[in-house]
Amino acid sequence: MAASFPTSLPDGSVGGWLQALNMAKYEPAFAAAGVTTEQALKRMDDGSLKEIGVSMAGHRKRILLGIDSLSSADAGCSTDVDMADAAPVAAAEPQRKVEPRFNSTSSIFISSTITRPDIDEIIFCVAVVIHDRVEQGEQSSQDRRDLFPFFSEENNPLYKDPAERPRADEQKKKKREVPCEEAIFHTIQSVYECAKFPSECLIISLVYIERLSAKSHVPLLVTSWRPILLAALILAQKVWDDKSLHNADFSLFCPMFTLKEINHLEIKFLELLEHDVSISASLYASYYFQLRTLCNRENREFKLKQLDSAASSGLETRSQAYTSLFKREQKERLSQSANAIPSARSLGSGL
Repeated sequence: MAASFPTSLPDGSVGGWLQALNMAKYEPAFAAAGVTTEQALKRMDDGSLKEIGVSMAGHRKRILLGIDSLSSADAGCSTDVDMADAAPVAAAEPQRKVEPRFNSTSSIFISSTITRPDIDEIIFCVAVVIHDRVEQGEQSSQDRRDLFPFFSEENNPLYKDPAERPRADEQKKKKREVPCEEAIFHTIQSVYECAKFPSECLIISLVYIERLSAKSHVPLLVTSWRPILLAALILAQKVWDDKSLHNADFSLFCPMFTLKEINHLEIKFLELLEHDVSISASLYASYYFQLRTLCNRENREFKLKQLDSAASSGLETRSQAYTSLFKREQKERLSQSANAIPSARSLGSGL
């Protein structure tokens, strides 16, 4: 899985650069279009990428962000460009020039709240909480454990290690142990290194995981915590950011799930949340302080700043708007499904 974008062409090769982006399959298309130099690469835009055959929006976005990284390096900017390409950077990093981002609240990306804190500390705290929830979930009854098969890695082996997959000659699958906190940490870190979503999304995703358990009594299990975490992260970064990554991007980061499967996973997660993705300022603050307390107790420094009033208000506004949107989309899906069923009268007229 890829991490940050290269700031120059490896060995001067566009093909090597595409390989570094996990986009090597497009090398023949680039070569056929004559895009074989860095200068030609920098002239590419969304339209030209479509023309040469990059049909997936998520793939075009990744390539364009990689091109931005090359341009930023020439301008003497930062050596890495985040996948989320998130926000204006705080005064502590004046040398880094990042394109401003905008959203419907216009306040959520203010530099006082997103300063690229030490992400490892936040991931550590979230990993500890998830580890505890998995231990609790594994104590659930078998009936409860079998209620949510669409979250199970046994059906969709997201991040499933090859060593964990049963061999053809195995008669009985081995019971999988609760992952240690370090294993959970590295899983979250691997997704973050690819997606580079804002750190606040980790707190929001934790809110959604806890809400999933409270509303629908979904246990976090050894076989389900990673798919559930993925769905929560996808929703969290959508609610946080107008320019969020697409599900197609996550199908690239998590290749063991197809885009269709990720879409289904997100829909089921939303249904079990009753489409409630709203987050009040007080709710976010309560999770923030609990995680900070946990971090301090482990003698770690929690560097993520608390949201100020403007950012808190923006989060409330966006999350409420998305709740309304998701509920409206659900009604439309139900209506379309109902309309697709022929009525008794129409059936009778055809007899």
